[in-house]
Amino acid sequence: MSEFDYQVIDKDGKLISYIWDDEQKKMVEGKREKIVPWWQLHQIADNLKGEIVFKTIADSRGNVSKQIVIEYKEEE
Repeated sequence: MSEFDYQVIDKDGKLISYIWDDEQKKMVEGKREKIVPWWQLHQIADNLKGEIVFKTIADSRGNVSKQIVIEYKEEE
C-alpha cells in the first residue's frame, strides 16, 4: 500500500498528496502513517542490550528524514 491514494500538482507547482478518509467519506490532504513493527524493534534492542533512539536529520538542502536507531555496545 502506498503513502497516498492520489497526487495533484497545484498551480504553484507544489505536489499535494490525498488519502481516502473513511470517517469523512472523502479524499483529504495528507499521507498514511507508516506501519512500524515496534515490538520487533524492542525485542532486537533487548537482545543486543541496547536502546532505541529516534533521530530527525536535516541535510544542507533542507531535506528532513527520520531515523530509528538501535544503539548498543559490542561485547568483546
